[in-house]
Amino acid sequence: MTRRLIIGTGAVVAAAGALHLALGGYVARRLIAPRAAKPFVPMIVDGDTIDVPATDESRQPGTYGVWLDDGTHLTVGEIVRASDRRVVRVLAAKPPALSDGEVRGAWTSQNIAAPEAVGPTQHIAVPLRRGGSADAWVIGDPDATRWAIHVHGLRSSRSGALRSAPAAVEAGWTSLVVSYAGDDEASPADTLPSSLGTREWRDVDDAITYAVERGAREIVLVAWSMGATIAMLALEQSRHREAITGLVLVAPALDWSRIVARAVKGAHLPSSVGATSLRVLRSRLGARALGLIEAVDARALNWVDGPRRAPELPTLIVHSLRDPVVPVSGSLAFTARHPDSTLVAFDATGHCNEANQDPERFRDAIGAFLRELPGA
Repeated sequence: MTRRLIIGTGAVVAAAGALHLALGGYVARRLIAPRAAKPFVPMIVDGDTIDVPATDESRQPGTYGVWLDDGTHLTVGEIVRASDRRVVRVLAAKPPALSDGEVRGAWTSQNIAAPEAVGPTQHIAVPLRRGGSADAWVIGDPDATRWAIHVHGLRSSRSGALRSAPAAVEAGWTSLVVSYAGDDEASPADTLPSSLGTREWRDVDDAITYAVERGAREIVLVAWSMGATIAMLALEQSRHREAITGLVLVAPALDWSRIVARAVKGAHLPSSVGATSLRVLRSRLGARALGLIEAVDARALNWVDGPRRAPELPTLIVHSLRDPVVPVSGSLAFTARHPDSTLVAFDATGHCNEANQDPERFRDAIGAFLRELPGA
């Protein structure tokens, strides 16, 4: 009897452990996996409005975008009316050739159609040390000595980082808006799971080299979400560290343990699942199962309260107090630890929607920071 009980208890414990490990692997995979392409769904254009499916994203206040299946971008403004199933919003910019009627589109936070809407643009390719090149945009004077390099976040593209370019260009800084390994612009053959910046920073460092070789003497990294992890790693290891004179961080990922803990809590899973997912990421077997080139120690990617300290550079952090993805507690703790940093807090809903919901304050914060940097 006792023996059967012990065997039965052991089986239950083993099964529970296997389930826990599986949940940890699932969380790790969700964290780093490339995003599936957004489906194009039916929408209705009617004069200066567009009728879209009701989702958490399409119900947000502010200015957003819709990508049509033919590549056309529509800028979408405030809500006119909404129901449980549909949301009607203002078309802030309607292409002359767009007729009324049904279209197929995908909702996006990318509310700037193209870099040319920001300023004179060159479409360039940044040579990469790993081989090949990464597409990028140079907006503004290519002969300027002050460059802002805009780095988008996880499961995004250059178009998302365009939202910070107007403030930089208006402040007199040339903008270099970059792509990097595994992002949404990578071809299918190059689309790998994210390394949370531990691999991607090298491509951004190559973009820094590109700017320096073209006369940049002062560089500010403008980094969004996971782009902040990339920026910090580049600062630690860049060949041109001395050229970087400031940081602008939008909803920055500065402590991945906090981010994972928030995701696990939001999914109503035990907090221990988050710790398991981090162990999966940093193990060789886990990395192999997830398709990673090398293991990722996400716990070490912590500039908030870990052993890593950010460089003593003027730093502006723009972050919503209600960010559901990257906890603002990390930004608050970072600014308390680093006297050269300033937090401008927003009340935006969603992640990285500060520029969408309060664009004037967003531009003013970044513009003022850039104009006040030494040498301006």
